[in-house]
Amino acid sequence: MLEPKARKILVIKFRHIGDVLLTSPLISTLKHAHSGNQISAAVKPGTEMMLDRHPDLDQLYILPLKGNKESKFRFFRRYLQWLWQLRREGFDVAINTTEGDRGILLSYFVGVGIRIGLLKEQDEKWWRTWMITHPAHPLSGRNHTVVRNLTLADPLTTKHRYKVTLHFSKEDLNTVRNLLVSEGWQEGQPLVHIHPTSRWLFKCWKDEYMAEVIDWLGTTGHHAVMTAAPVKAEMQRARNILRHCSHPPIRLAGKLTLKQLAALSSISRLFFGVDSAPMHIAASQGTPVIALFGPSGGFDWGPWPNEWSSLQNPYPDKNGIQYAGNHLVIQQSWDCAPCGKDGCDGSKKSRCLDELTPGTVIPLIQQQIGGIT
Repeated sequence: MLEPKARKILVIKFRHIGDVLLTSPLISTLKHAHSGNQISAAVKPGTEMMLDRHPDLDQLYILPLKGNKESKFRFFRRYLQWLWQLRREGFDVAINTTEGDRGILLSYFVGVGIRIGLLKEQDEKWWRTWMITHPAHPLSGRNHTVVRNLTLADPLTTKHRYKVTLHFSKEDLNTVRNLLVSEGWQEGQPLVHIHPTSRWLFKCWKDEYMAEVIDWLGTTGHHAVMTAAPVKAEMQRARNILRHCSHPPIRLAGKLTLKQLAALSSISRLFFGVDSAPMHIAASQGTPVIALFGPSGGFDWGPWPNEWSSLQNPYPDKNGIQYAGNHLVIQQSWDCAPCGKDGCDGSKKSRCLDELTPGTVIPLIQQQIGGIT
């Protein structure tokens, strides 16, 4: 363990929205490891909203990407200016939270002295062992992503903070409430946030199955609110689901920002959907989550229970039905699940999801709703 003292620390996460959100506990852990610590983060554009307003984050840096009409020279100059800005900050520690090369290279070229990063036992790239001053080896066994992130803080502290947080404004919440009212919702009526899509469509459930759940929710007195990302494939999937619905949900697909998604989940009684960033966003609000998993693992990507206070995995099993706090992961108990592939045999369709029927899922939703007070 490094000598405890105040440090300027840079957390690097060049991944997707959900990945960035799950670094939230690591940031809080580092901030409170020493009263004088200053914590910054570097992320890809489009993911910064996951850490914006985080109370333990002092500065947020967004990785420059080349614009479609930007010349290579102009981009290179802009990138160098960004690197120089980071170098002037004089960071003492950099933590690269992925096995990718970009974060390791960044921490080296901006002159960080203590560089913590993941290193495979027999890394094929010799220079990684040279650039990482404090290697962290991948954990063995089944470990949640939050836990894997937190263990990267171990050279600096043994005390961890476990809560995943995402902060939105009052304006975000008011916008969501106004949109709901415009769609016929009345304050106080119970909401269930449905997000049926993922950027990876092979993680999605059958459209007609999702519609059946939405119709069933309508018979229970709940207002289903369906959201989707404002991208062509997900919007088409949402329209297909609506065509199967007898009792259409409140339709907010493509209308909300990421912060507004969090605001919607915060006033919902339940979130139901598939393994996706909005699932993690809902869990960050303490909203009970029921998530369907197919080719991805609930043990490493399940909705994080914010009341958890241990480095033990809240989802210890390889697959099957697992409860963690107020969350529920539903996955087939098949030997091949999770496979980590883009559908069965590269087909972009996952049998483990297609053969999971509403007859199995609806009773579990009913049971979970009945237990929510």
